[in-house]
Amino acid sequence: MNQLNELHKKVTEEIIASRTQEVEKLRYARRDAAKMAEQRAQKGLKTLGEVGIDVAKLEAINRDRTLEAQQRYKALEAQMEELSQQPAAVTALEVERAFVPEGVQVLSPSWVAAFSTQDDQDELAGASLIEAQDLLTGGGCKDYYNWASGGGWGCLGSGVGEIQSWIDFGFWFRPAVSKFYAVNPLFRFRGFYIVQADDGFWDCKSARVRVSAWTNVYQYNWKGWNHVDVLDVSDDNINVNKRFDTDRYTYNSYLLGGGDWAWIQCTIGLYARAQGGGSYAKNDFATGAANYLCVPQCYVY
Repeated sequence: MNQLNELHKKVTEEIIASRTQEVEKLRYARRDAAKMAEQRAQKGLKTLGEVGIDVAKLEAINRDRTLEAQQRYKALEAQMEELSQQPAAVTALEVERAFVPEGVQVLSPSWVAAFSTQDDQDELAGASLIEAQDLLTGGGCKDYYNWASGGGWGCLGSGVGEIQSWIDFGFWFRPAVSKFYAVNPLFRFRGFYIVQADDGFWDCKSARVRVSAWTNVYQYNWKGWNHVDVLDVSDDNINVNKRFDTDRYTYNSYLLGGGDWAWIQCTIGLYARAQGGGSYAKNDFATGAANYLCVPQCYVY
């Protein structure tokens, strides 16, 4: 047990360090891209004025349309939050386990942490927090959300709110023999998403949300990520707000050595992007009694 405790500490510290480094790189890259995009937008608006287009009038129209979009978004958000007050129906894990074939191991998560590219210098995107923690009992479902809003004109890459979040769940497995093992985690989503954008003739508005499921295994080294997008909704003219209540199993295979502990990492990725004033994108797995996300179990055989 002491050996596993030391291995657990080593692996989780490496994950935290790696994620933190990745997040910092993305934040700095996003800041640079936003500065360059704003410079291009200002030049573009200046050019429009030079060819006789009333830029002030266009900006006034955009402000009015943005205000209308903000009001629509607030109404939609309130509606979706109201629908999230009652828990959604959930298939009992105990019932599912009754169908598991002989020889299959059902693992529960032993660790969870969340990371995001949220930047204190960026007012156009945000996310909730989950501190890294060991899970002493099974399940480990958590409340989590992220969002992005657009700003200004939106053209030439300006006015973009963008955020990527990762919620990592870790499992320990000790294979009895050396062979290829099937690793089938259950990704559970209970929540809603909002994607709103109203692209006009003189602006460039769009919005997108994406929800992904990732799996990797570490034993001696990292074996490689497998991933699937379970939700991906986007457009430049869109007004979609729906609940997303689903369970998704993913199917993976890894060659593991017998007798040595292996770390199975299952990651939920949440991405939101909005461009141009009045555009919004939100993944909400936190509001009310109904909303949460987790990887409550993983089948290995």
